[in-house]
Amino acid sequence: MIFETLSVKHLAMLCQFEMENRAWFESIISPREDYFYTPSGVKMHIFDSILNMKIGSHYSGVLIINDRIVARGNLKDICTESNTASIGYRVAADSTGKGYATYCLTKLISIAANTYSTHELEALVLDNNPASKAVLQKLGFTIKSHEDDYIELCGVKLGCTTYSNASLTKLIQTDD
Repeated sequence: MIFETLSVKHLAMLCQFEMENRAWFESIISPREDYFYTPSGVKMHIFDSILNMKIGSHYSGVLIINDRIVARGNLKDICTESNTASIGYRVAADSTGKGYATYCLTKLISIAANTYSTHELEALVLDNNPASKAVLQKLGFTIKSHEDDYIELCGVKLGCTTYSNASLTKLIQTDD
């Protein structure tokens, strides 16, 4: 199991991950544009991620097991002035319940604190995703706010909870 920074070398694996899990992801989070689910769309996504990483506003990583991406995670809206960032992750449908979200989140917390000197992370979780809420709570995130009727997904209106952890140093674990 390896968590590494997203790069062009991941193109084929990322295409497979995103296309195989599209229906799963779109059942629990906002859907992406159709164009994303093409080799050129994923390639543009990777290039955009690399550019944002170079300017320091974003970090994107992938969790690989047996030459297959099973999860990915990112830091967005990294702000050096306020030492904050948003965090997100997604796990393949056939890889849920195996601790991969916790592993990705732990890696992202470490990267946020050690690479970007981030002191606070925020995560948005829709009401239909109790597993994500559990992972965040397990790692010390607490509810910051909740918004009813945040989005309509698959014909259902869902609320969204914002989780936060302002004491990142307590969460950092050493790499295995």
